[in-house]
Amino acid sequence: MKYQLDESKVDDIPCVALYRPNKGHYSPSVIACFMINDGWNEQALLELKDKAEADILIGLQTDDHKYERLDIIEGIVRCQPDEVNDIIALLDVKSASTIIGIDVADVISLFECGYSFQFVQASATGEHEFDMIKTATYKMIGLLTNARNTKGVLIGTQSVQSLPLEAFAYISDAIEGLLSNDNAFTYLSSSMTDEPNCFRLKAIYAEEK
Repeated sequence: MKYQLDESKVDDIPCVALYRPNKGHYSPSVIACFMINDGWNEQALLELKDKAEADILIGLQTDDHKYERLDIIEGIVRCQPDEVNDIIALLDVKSASTIIGIDVADVISLFECGYSFQFVQASATGEHEFDMIKTATYKMIGLLTNARNTKGVLIGTQSVQSLPLEAFAYISDAIEGLLSNDNAFTYLSSSMTDEPNCFRLKAIYAEEK
């Protein structure tokens, strides 16, 4: 069942924020992200969720250590240390400049697809936009090979200008063609960059249990 979020709450507070452990004030957000290796315990996470008025807690893991699974956490996203800000930007769909209409409720629905998630990204450079899109999409397909049976994936595009609907259709068809799970949820968003002659694709997908 799709998550239903209070519309007034969406308007009032940020979509997502990254928190560090402290005893002070936590500014509010709908999705509270934290670094797993910052030493959070269950009590500290309960306090974070309460003070931030967050609907869900998402842990970001940048090492290979096996951490105790906590029921209070909706999901863990594995990534490289230099990819943390990329994940925050991808989850922040409220600030995305896009004609694709996904919202924070869709992001929360993604984390209902599992507990363990993986972040991947691909990029291409060049002078011709559609050539870059095709190259980055081809690279992304390679990175998603192990995600054929995923139950959910969030794809984010990043370009210097708004993409035409044909580009979104090309990317969406390529990703969905890879997936063998007909019931998988696929979400697509876009954002802008001031980096010229560059196109990026970012993805968070639910790993198999």
